[in-house]
Amino acid sequence: MSIAPEVSVVMANRNGARHLSAAIRSLQKQTLSSWELLFVDDGSQDESVALAQALAREDPRIRVFAQDRNRGPAAARNHALGWVSGRWVAIFDSDDLMLPDRLGTLHEHARVAGARILADNLLLFSDAQPTGRPWLDSRLAPRPRWIGLAEFVDSNRLYSRMPDLGYLKPFVSAELLRESGLRYDEALQIGEDYDLMARLLARGERLRFIPAPLYLYRRHAQSTSWRLSGAQIRALIESHDRFVAGTRLWNGGELRALARRRRSLQSMLLYDSVIAMLKAGEYGRAFAESIAAPQIWPLLTRPLRARFARVCRSGRHRQAVLGDVQASGA
Repeated sequence: MSIAPEVSVVMANRNGARHLSAAIRSLQKQTLSSWELLFVDDGSQDESVALAQALAREDPRIRVFAQDRNRGPAAARNHALGWVSGRWVAIFDSDDLMLPDRLGTLHEHARVAGARILADNLLLFSDAQPTGRPWLDSRLAPRPRWIGLAEFVDSNRLYSRMPDLGYLKPFVSAELLRESGLRYDEALQIGEDYDLMARLLARGERLRFIPAPLYLYRRHAQSTSWRLSGAQIRALIESHDRFVAGTRLWNGGELRALARRRRSLQSMLLYDSVIAMLKAGEYGRAFAESIAAPQIWPLLTRPLRARFARVCRSGRHRQAVLGDVQASGA
């Protein structure tokens, strides 16, 4: 009889062959070796499945499942959750990496704190920024702490003082998932981790946050988490409304946070509409809509501010280079 693993790692994949081997190799380097990988391919058109199967032949801890069509990451993760045999479930994307002590650290924190939902900080990196930067600044979260529903929801909106905690990759008790019966909302193509975490926290659970950035979150041109279409925003609003209608909340802070989040989603939808008007050359209509909605002005000026920041950084770089040249006597 095989011994059940401590951690079931759930990996949804869609055309992720480019980074897949590196992701799985980082899992294989974990100091906590008692894990299984439940890899679910979401109708990829590249060599992802062949790569995963080749790695599975080398490592019996890897199990490969393939959906015959693209159904989205939530459906892929739900498929994997049906095969979980570990005591813990860790979500891991196929284009990301983990530091070697990540699973062991979360597992030990869960034991010491008695937590059933945990997440560590993210280290955002890319080809252009390989050293990366933490998602949450250490000044915001200098030590491990508990996070409840109101704070979690309030981070998931425009202009929040806290970076969006919905991006964190959860480490959840499999027993909690079984007893709650909760699964990912398959209507969502984005924001599905936030939705599941919020529904778990609404049951009275709390998230134990670990400030160490042990999860390496890769940003690249194919990343979907940084681009929202109008249809995706509408799906988020509908999911939000289902959550509010189906959850008994008595805490005023939670209700206020949820109301702020809905207004934020509506602003994002309006911003998307104004951008569509501008692209279509409907400048007068776009101007009228934006004048009537001052809450989206910071969004409209963001590209200009980002460009200005790049110019400033470039200027500082040129000055530094010039200074080096002058100092060298060239």
